[in-house]
Amino acid sequence: MIKAAKTSFMALIVALLLAASPAMAQTEGLGPGNIKIGPLEIHPSVGLTETYSDNIYRSYDNEPKESGFITTLSPGIQFLLPMGSHSFQIGYRADINWFADNSETNYTKQVAGGAFNFAFPGGLTFTVSDYYTDSVVPRKWKEQPGLSGASDPYREKPYKANDLRVKAKYKFVDRWAAEVRYGNYNYEYDESYDDSGSYDRNLFGGSIYYSLTAKTDILVDYNYSKVDYKISKESDNQNHMAYIGLSFDPTAKVRGYLKLGMAEKKYEETVAGRDDDFTTFSSLVNLGYNMSPYDILSLKVSRVIKEDEDTNAPFYETDVSLGYRHIFAMNEKISMNVNVGYRKDKFKESSIDVDSLSKIRDDDKWYGGAGIEYALQDWINLSLQYTYTDNQSNFLRYDYKENRVFLRIAVVY
Repeated sequence: MIKAAKTSFMALIVALLLAASPAMAQTEGLGPGNIKIGPLEIHPSVGLTETYSDNIYRSYDNEPKESGFITTLSPGIQFLLPMGSHSFQIGYRADINWFADNSETNYTKQVAGGAFNFAFPGGLTFTVSDYYTDSVVPRKWKEQPGLSGASDPYREKPYKANDLRVKAKYKFVDRWAAEVRYGNYNYEYDESYDDSGSYDRNLFGGSIYYSLTAKTDILVDYNYSKVDYKISKESDNQNHMAYIGLSFDPTAKVRGYLKLGMAEKKYEETVAGRDDDFTTFSSLVNLGYNMSPYDILSLKVSRVIKEDEDTNAPFYETDVSLGYRHIFAMNEKISMNVNVGYRKDKFKESSIDVDSLSKIRDDDKWYGGAGIEYALQDWINLSLQYTYTDNQSNFLRYDYKENRVFLRIAVVY
């Protein structure tokens, strides 16, 4: 307990010094509350989620389904300090998960961080953000008598991660803008016997924008990243990603971005049975369409190269999803949502399945869900959500079906 408290305190101190995560800020968003100390805004939040799953371990290793309830408490706080055209934001968020059965699966995720946002006269904007995560990869199956540490194949894997991002964008002439960015993501497991999955990734990128209209830009985008594993040097690799596309202002009827291009992964060492240099078509699409003041349609399409969490093996991930949200005109505090999607994971090298056969993994995942939300107040939200997943894999280890139901109340002030 003392060690956990020290870790939480140090995470918050790191956040205060370095600034941090846009991703965390988007988790709950700033509430409508008016707690202030001078110009400093304070936004506390807390969420309580009760989840039922008919397959909480997703039949890992072809084990039978294990149903159960999970209770999640999510306290958080954010501080926002406006400074003229600039701002500074820091925050902390935790997700504390309790399993009704198999309490050895309980785990906590903590995120702390913030961001400096600068907007200078003449069209220059500059952002520095950083967030620190203290969490675990949850257990994949129940605790086995007599097995612990490295000998437990289903063990939880505690880890620390730090995500630093720097971005500068400059608008010049009338219609042109240029952006440069840098990111460093460090992911490291606590235990040395898990270090084959620990890595450090540096990313360098840039974009050129040209305004077609007041709310639509055409863009050319390039990113380069280098991934260095702590001990698995045969997994070290370099990546090139180049896109051309469109971006739409958040206030436009169509908003978001559409990027189409190519992605390349090149490994620094040759491994038998692996393609060490390959290229594929790549896409990044995240679009929202306001059909009416009460109806919103969303489309997400991505095709990228990723690396497997268990084996570091590279694979193509193709994911397409369609969502719809309706706000009831008779009572705008009530809304409903539905979504459907399909994901294809096609691996580039073979590995050993639970049946001791060597295969090249190939997954087809169908998923969807529906839910309803009710804003009791501007700062209190109640939601009920159902999700279904059917992951059809040629690996027994990863083949599963799952139904989940979530009941959540969130207070964001």
